This record gives sequence, C-alpha cells and structure tokens, in this order.
Amino acid sequence: MPLADKVHDILLVQFMNGMRPPGQRLNIEKLSRELDLSPTPVREALARLEHTGFVRREALRGYEVAPLLTPKEIVQLMDARLLIEPTLAAEATPRSTPEFLAELDETIAVMERVGAVADGEALRQCWLADEAFHALISKQAGNPFTERAYQALGGQLQRFRLIGEAGVSHAHRAAREHRRLFEALSAADAEQAANRMREHIESAKNRTLDDERAAQDAKQAARD
Repeated sequence: MPLADKVHDILLVQFMNGMRPPGQRLNIEKLSRELDLSPTPVREALARLEHTGFVRREALRGYEVAPLLTPKEIVQLMDARLLIEPTLAAEATPRSTPEFLAELDETIAVMERVGAVADGEALRQCWLADEAFHALISKQAGNPFTERAYQALGGQLQRFRLIGEAGVSHAHRAAREHRRLFEALSAADAEQAANRMREHIESAKNRTLDDERAAQDAKQAARD
C-alpha cells in the first residue's frame, strides 16, 4: 500500500472513532513524527481528505478537522441530493449489467457485515462501501455532467460522522435501504429505483437531524 494511502486510512479511522474531533489542528510535521513518516505522504493524504469533507485547509493556518454540518446545511445538502440522485438511479436502471449489479451487491454485503461493536476500521469500511454504492450508480447513469454534479456533493457527505453505536445503527439501516434500491435496479424498474433512492436520502437526512438534536440535548443537559 502506498504510504499516502496508509496515512489516509489511519486518519480516517481516527476521525471515525472520534480521536480527532472537529476543529483540531492537523500539523503536517507533527503528524509525520507521530506516524514515523516523511511529510510528503502526510501532505498527500491530507489533500485527499480535504475532498472528502473530513478535513479543511485555511490560508496561513494549514489543515484542521472540519466542523460538522449545521442542521441548515444538512437540509440544504440533502435537498440538493434529492434533485440529482433519484434521477441517476432511474437512468442507471436500463443500463444495468450483471457486473454493475454484482459490484453494488458487494458494497451492500460489506455494510451488512458491520458488527454490533463499533470501531473505527469497521466504520471506515462501511463508509467506503456506502460511497462506492452511490458512486457506482452515478457512473452507471452514463451522463458525465450529472456524475460530476454528484461528485461535488459526495465530497461533503462525510462531514457527517459515523461514530460509535449510532454509526453501527446507521450503517445497518442504510444497508437495508441500499438492498431495497438494489432490488428495484435488478427488477429493471426505473420508477421504483428513483422512489427508493428518494426514500433513502430522506431517511438519511432524518437520521442525521435526529443525531444533531440528540447531541444538542445532551450538551444542554450537561450545562444544566
């Protein structure tokens, strides 16, 4: 595995398990010492992670762990996804091939295998599988312009965090929703595929907003 890939995966696990909270500075020299590597692969990994939305870079300050999306931003992002992804699912349906369906099935299987114990590595694998599922459908739709539009949104999705028990619960629910969408694609039912993608995104939005409300309630309870 290339060193930049190794650093990327290590940091991603740390983001997933909460070791590096939002707002933490990510100093390249310090990280290279911690990982016993040269600064080059660390710099390359951080540049890649910036595109996922987990990391952001500010002029004169360098990299830091990105803040979580606000409730308003969550709604805006999911509404944007609702404009694009149901159409992508419908357009991918008549273009489905056995190879495409097999790849989708494997991503779902990865998410279904996430156990009851939450750890950063398992959630990293789940995140990658979730990303792959949506990216495969976007690509199979066959329109490079809508695919690029999806990619612009997809890079922001991971500012949601899959952490702890909530992460496992979300992974299992998302896997069930992916499986229902997969069944519609397999049945060559474009309308049903679009509807199930729409339901999936609405469900993901509600789960994320529920998590945000729970976090705010916990903070308020701690202050009281």
